Amino acid sequence: MSGNIYKLHRSGEMSRRRALELAFALAVGGTPRLAMAQRQPEPPPCPPNIGQHNMMVVGVRSVFLSHLPMFVGLCHDRAHFNTEHRFQLILQVTFEEPRTTRDLTEIYKQDRLRHPDMRMYSLEPSEQFALAELFSPPTSAEPRRSFPAQVFQGHLERGGEKIRGLSGITLRIKRVVHAHEFHREDKRAEDLEYILFGTPDELFMAHRILAPGDFDQLLSVRIPDQQFSDADLSQGLQITLPGHPNASSGRLRGGQKIPAQLVRPDAQGRNMILQPLRELYFEESELAIPPSFDATQEERDAGFEH
Repeated sequence: MSGNIYKLHRSGEMSRRRALELAFALAVGGTPRLAMAQRQPEPPPCPPNIGQHNMMVVGVRSVFLSHLPMFVGLCHDRAHFNTEHRFQLILQVTFEEPRTTRDLTEIYKQDRLRHPDMRMYSLEPSEQFALAELFSPPTSAEPRRSFPAQVFQGHLERGGEKIRGLSGITLRIKRVVHAHEFHREDKRAEDLEYILFGTPDELFMAHRILAPGDFDQLLSVRIPDQQFSDADLSQGLQITLPGHPNASSGRLRGGQKIPAQLVRPDAQGRNMILQPLRELYFEESELAIPPSFDATQEERDAGFEH
């Protein structure tokens, strides 16, 4: 969302649904009443950069974040997506107490262990910033390596509850695992593709997102016939499922055993058998153009209705 729209949403003056509808109307040149009242002489930056970047949280051995992406529509230049959320980003992080830098990550880990039925944990930054600062800062500056945040049990945009001891914390970035900015010319893959990340004894996969109409999915997984080191997983590994169409209805689900292939740019792919364990997050309606907050049938069936 743009900065002004987001402020209205956070202050309670506008629902997130209405804010999204307004953002899309602005992206395609619409003139809703509020947009007309707030119209400025100069067009907004294209593409927008500063925003509120909420993220999903997974992992117990180590903590990983997955940014919640969107497409919304195209800028007036018809070349860029008109949203600051035009990125798929996976980070490995720790949580710290401000000023003392005391490690608070264990609070999150223990909460997760005490609530094994809770699939979703989420994080809200306490300030707005440009997401690309974390992996590709402008000029020669060093990438941003921390920001203030709070952690929620459940989805923070859908009634999630703050975790005691994890409000007003400092998030410290250990590693950028995967970062991709969406471009208009990107095409959806024909076969299912995932990003494998995590630690050698706790693996996760994120559906690889490229274009509008894609879906966002996080799940835990086992690959019993393969061993991966921390170095292998440090930048995320691209996995493809030949012969499995890239559609949300055919996505990976717990209890399957699926042949897959590791995509290696410098060598022949490695074959493996995936054993998905549990779907931790699934979303498709917010990645459409126009995006929506109405749950799809797939989201309802998976238990991730809005």
